Amino acid sequence: MHDLFLPSASDDRRDVPSSVACDPMAGGQTFLLSDATAQESLAPSLLLLYGEVEHTGYYEKMTHRSKIASLIKYLWESSEHRSAFRRITQNKKSFIKFANGMMNETNTLIATVMQKLPEIRQDQLKMKNTTEWGQLGEEQQNIISSRLEDNEREVKHALPLCNKTLQMFGYLNTDRDIRGLFSLDELSTRLVQMLVHVLKKLVGSKGLDLKVENPEQYEFRPKEMLRDLCAIFALFASSREFQLNCAKGEIDPDLLSSAVKTCRRLNLLTGESMEAFASLPAIVEHEKENVARDEALLENAPEEFMDELLNEFMKDPVILPSGHIVDRSTIKQQLLNDPLDPFNRQPMTIDDVKDATELKAKMDAWMTEQKDARDGTSG
Repeated sequence: MHDLFLPSASDDRRDVPSSVACDPMAGGQTFLLSDATAQESLAPSLLLLYGEVEHTGYYEKMTHRSKIASLIKYLWESSEHRSAFRRITQNKKSFIKFANGMMNETNTLIATVMQKLPEIRQDQLKMKNTTEWGQLGEEQQNIISSRLEDNEREVKHALPLCNKTLQMFGYLNTDRDIRGLFSLDELSTRLVQMLVHVLKKLVGSKGLDLKVENPEQYEFRPKEMLRDLCAIFALFASSREFQLNCAKGEIDPDLLSSAVKTCRRLNLLTGESMEAFASLPAIVEHEKENVARDEALLENAPEEFMDELLNEFMKDPVILPSGHIVDRSTIKQQLLNDPLDPFNRQPMTIDDVKDATELKAKMDAWMTEQKDARDGTSG
């Protein structure tokens, strides 16, 4: 589908006559846009397929996902498929699986790229220094050359998909309903973790200053990556859930401030997007103080209020079929990867849990008492 029906102009990768992709019965419109069945089901099917290719092989899955991402972007930009994209939000289970796949992929890709590029640079410099290179034995030269080839092959597979995945995060989340799904408990924390992970690699570890020879052969464009990343931060900047997860996570407001300064200096974001991103450091700094105050209250929380898997204070306790109690977000995340009760390894779904109503009421009452005592003392 990618190689035959995606118009050549939308992805510089092959020489296929444009006529192959076009429907002569629809005035030359592409089959991807004119076909009624494609309009109805192609977009959600591609999102599902993105997750399903996970086990096709390390390099194979990256090739598949890169092509799927190109197709999804083409469909997203067409009015014919917009209603199908809206329907994606109606199947939360499938969407959450897709979103988790995207976040897992992005974390893996950026880690690979930022590990391999310095190694590539180091080997390129060794080979470029003819005096030093000539002093090495043939075996050592072969080791370095082989390592360089392996690293280059891995980066050439990883970077195109990394670029496309970041872009996909951006344009999908311009839709309010899709952005709302990413604000769900089971996705919001992981989204923040992924964004912070990439930001640290690009800004915190001087990723923007990484130099390799002929960077375009790897599609290494760090400024564009930072632009796409910060645009995602900007989209979620006004979300209370996102702000809190930033504050609860390992994000450093100084790192955010550095990214804001870089964006302004390089003119990566403009207008409302830049303003929204620039507002985040102060918001996160303020929320970190509030989070610290609330967490201090939980230091002496009764053991029964703690998630039995994560040992964290629960927000929404539920009872598993095994009788153990965890937070609803914990078991939802667990079931995405392993559809079993983690305590007795029996098959289960999220529909099998029961609300721990009495425990929740007890927790709320205890928390109110703690806050009243704190505020009364401080007053």
